[in-house]
Amino acid sequence: MITIRKKRLFFTLTENWFGYKFKWSDLFLPVCYRALRNDVNYQLYFGVKKYTKTVVLPIDKPIEEIHANFNKTLKAHIRKGEAANVQCYTNNDIAGFAAFYNPFAILKGLLPLDVNTIHEYAIAEWKSSYAVMNGEILVAHSYLEDKESGIVRLMESGSMRLHDEFDSKTVAHANKVLHYYDIKYFKERGLQIYDFGGWDDLPGLLEFKESFGAYPINIYNYFSYAYNIKENLKGIAKYIKKK
Repeated sequence: MITIRKKRLFFTLTENWFGYKFKWSDLFLPVCYRALRNDVNYQLYFGVKKYTKTVVLPIDKPIEEIHANFNKTLKAHIRKGEAANVQCYTNNDIAGFAAFYNPFAILKGLLPLDVNTIHEYAIAEWKSSYAVMNGEILVAHSYLEDKESGIVRLMESGSMRLHDEFDSKTVAHANKVLHYYDIKYFKERGLQIYDFGGWDDLPGLLEFKESFGAYPINIYNYFSYAYNIKENLKGIAKYIKKK
């Protein structure tokens, strides 16, 4: 289980990922347990259960077998990206990741990473990866890696595909190369499940993830009552902002 603590004014939000361990303080404090598997029988206490979905790819088998399950188009695009000399690497520089990701997030209407609080993710379990061509970063991914559960989950993904100076097809190929690199990287580190995250009913996004041989599953988040109040207030604020 991964624990991330976020200080907000006079209190601390606690986010736990991939596991559940009840504490009596959960009765009073804003605590959540995220991405809990439906097929694990947790004994849950005093909270609110909210179902969601994610898309997972088992990576506990030979990489040749994993690659064989990629669809033909995906394999062809990975070959094109590799032929174009797309290079990939990983690091733990969250400030550098935010500098690349935030302009993309703003263009997409997504929530950027708060530069004032990104230090909260400066933990060993946070990783970022990059696809580079001719010295330019084309794509970046961030992950939470939990050795205890064997799960690595994609958190954010940003690219240069919205910028006119970059060919969108080349960037798309680089993204697929990077996913393939990440799958191999985390497999070699002993992870068993590559979690692509949800898809939010966006056209083509589920199909993209399924092209790797991944499939959707039901999961849920479990909120303490105090955390659930915070989530409800957050939802109301978003609704008012849209109005």
